[in-house]
Amino acid sequence: MSYRGNYGRPYDASAIDKLLSIEIKRSKLSRQEIADGMSSKLGKPVTLRMMNSYTSGAAEQHRWPAEFDIAFCEVVGSYRLLQERIKRAGFRMVGPNEERLIAIGKAYEQKLDAELILAGRGL
Repeated sequence: MSYRGNYGRPYDASAIDKLLSIEIKRSKLSRQEIADGMSSKLGKPVTLRMMNSYTSGAAEQHRWPAEFDIAFCEVVGSYRLLQERIKRAGFRMVGPNEERLIAIGKAYEQKLDAELILAGRGL
């Protein structure tokens, strides 16, 4: 497996902060509702103040903890944050729909292999 990651570049944190802000606006939930939902999922407090500090463009830098990613995505109903992290690491995310298509492709390939064997032409 080839790793072409670029994690940790200086603009990663600001790009993640911008994406968080976009996803918060798209969700139609208040920051407080998102924080409460994340707190429930994580089993530890996430406050409105934390949400604001992670997404503000202020000079004081607060980095978004990766451990918050899945809870955030579940609460706002979007997995764009995870997709962005994965893309930055040089990979692509496979969701349930893509996983189903891959399974169909593998089954089709197995069917063709079986037909060749039955026809006496082997693999």
